[in-house]
Amino acid sequence: MEFMGSSYDGDYNNGRMEGTGEYTLPTHTRYVGEMKDGVFHGKGVLHFPNGSKYEGTWEKGICKEGKYTFSDGLEYKETDWDYCDGKDRRFYSERCNGLKPAGESQVTDQDPPRAIPDGCYDSGDGFYDPSTRVVKDYDGNFLRNADDQEHEWIVRTCRKSWDEFIGCCPRSNTLEEKVSLCNHAWINSLRDPDTLDSTQPVTSRGASLQIIGLNVENKPSPATQH
Repeated sequence: MEFMGSSYDGDYNNGRMEGTGEYTLPTHTRYVGEMKDGVFHGKGVLHFPNGSKYEGTWEKGICKEGKYTFSDGLEYKETDWDYCDGKDRRFYSERCNGLKPAGESQVTDQDPPRAIPDGCYDSGDGFYDPSTRVVKDYDGNFLRNADDQEHEWIVRTCRKSWDEFIGCCPRSNTLEEKVSLCNHAWINSLRDPDTLDSTQPVTSRGASLQIIGLNVENKPSPATQH
């Protein structure tokens, strides 16, 4: 074990790990539970460095069943998984503590969010530098080199350290959608420009119509025509 960077503290039988104990892997993940003939056997828990855990039942080193719990207490479900499924986009901490008011909305499950180093992305388990294509954990330790697929996913979806203006996405609004942008008093005017309130300056009426994208000529009402 010492040559691989592992360690064990627990019961032995005939010189092999057997009984209950704690086995630490080189990745600093800890198994706490039952052992037999030098392997995981029985009930035990894997504690990961990020605070999450996996509780399972092992048979001769092979896990037969178990459940994974994230570091914030959220339990993963293989079926009927409804976390961030589009219908309910709240973070788990928001489910537990409620939503914050507008202007203070959370951008990550952790609040306040981690500060991202300049030029990097938050990949979920660490920070990614696209110039070196290296992912480091939140303490600055090397985790892995990102392949093309992971690089594309991180750059496309993950939070970055800088703000960027991305512009708008124009779309063709229906007449009813355009009407909803205006004061209710203008609805009839949009349907028939001849019904415009003659007490309002013609230029103001035309400008109001142009704001919502309708090309209606400034046309005075019959009451103002001679």
